[in-house]
Amino acid sequence: MIAPGQLALHLAGLLVMGVGWGGNILLAKVATTLGAPPAGLAFLEAAGSGLILLLVSWTRGRSPRLDGRHLRFYIVTGALGVAIPNFIIFHAARHLSAGLIAILMTLIPLVTYGLSLVLRLERFWWVRAVGLLFGLLGVTLILAPSSSLPDASAAHWVILGFLATTMFAIQNVYISHAWPRDGDAFALSCGGLLASAVMLAPVAWLQEGFIGLIPPWGAVQWAGIAMAAVNALMSALFILSIRYAGPVFASQTAYVMTIAGVLWGMLLLHERHSLWIWAAMLAMCAGVALVTRSQREAIV
Repeated sequence: MIAPGQLALHLAGLLVMGVGWGGNILLAKVATTLGAPPAGLAFLEAAGSGLILLLVSWTRGRSPRLDGRHLRFYIVTGALGVAIPNFIIFHAARHLSAGLIAILMTLIPLVTYGLSLVLRLERFWWVRAVGLLFGLLGVTLILAPSSSLPDASAAHWVILGFLATTMFAIQNVYISHAWPRDGDAFALSCGGLLASAVMLAPVAWLQEGFIGLIPPWGAVQWAGIAMAAVNALMSALFILSIRYAGPVFASQTAYVMTIAGVLWGMLLLHERHSLWIWAAMLAMCAGVALVTRSQREAIV
C-alpha cells in the first residue's frame, strides 16, 4: 500500500507525462507534415534527449554504466521503447491525425496487462479481462466501419500503430523485471535513448536523411529540439514510475496522453473525428479503467 502523499506524487507524474508526450505527438505531426523525415526526426529526438540526460547524469555523478547487464538494458529498452515504435509512429503521423495516434496509445496499458497475464506476472481477474474486451472493441470501431477513417488507405497505418503500442507494452514488462541493481533513472534513460539513436542513425542515412541543424532554424528544427527536451524529462519520469509504482500503473500514462493528444490536435490543428473514433476512444478508456482498477485500489 502506498501512502496518500506518494499516490499524489505518482498521479502528478502521470499527468505531466501524459500532457508532455501528448504534446510531442502534436509536434511530430507538425514536423512530418512540413516534410521532416520520420527516421531523421526519431534520431534527432532520441539523440537530443540522450545528450540532455547524459549532461544531467554527469552533473549528478551518476554516468551510465557500461557493463554487460546495463548495455543489454540500454539496447532492449532503446529498441522496444524508442527506435522501433517511434520510427513507426513518425511514419504514421504523415497519414493519421495527431488525435488518432494519441487514441492508439491507449492500448499500451491493455497490452501490458495482456502480456503480463500470458507471462503469469499478473493474476487473471474477470474485471480486467472485460477491460481487454473493451480494448478489442475500440480497435474494431476504428478499423471495421468504412466511415471511421477519412481515408480507407489509413487502415494499415492504424495496424502499424497497434504494433508500436505492442512494442511499448513489451518494454514496460521488461523494465519492471530487468531493472539493474542500484539503477539510476536518468542514467538508464540516457543509455536507452543513446542506444536507440545509434540504431536509428543508419536507418535515417539510408532513407530520407537527417534533419539539418545549421542555422537559421525553421519549424521542423524547433519542433525536433522541443520533442527532444520534453522526451528527456518524460523518459526519466516514466522509468521512475515503472520502478516505484509498477508497469500497469505507469502505463496509465497513455490514458492521459490520449486525452491530451486529442485536445492538442483539436485546439491547434483543428482536427475533427468521426463518431466511430469517439466511440473507440471511450471504449479504450473504459478498458484502461477496468484493467488498472485493481492496482489503483491496491495503492490507495
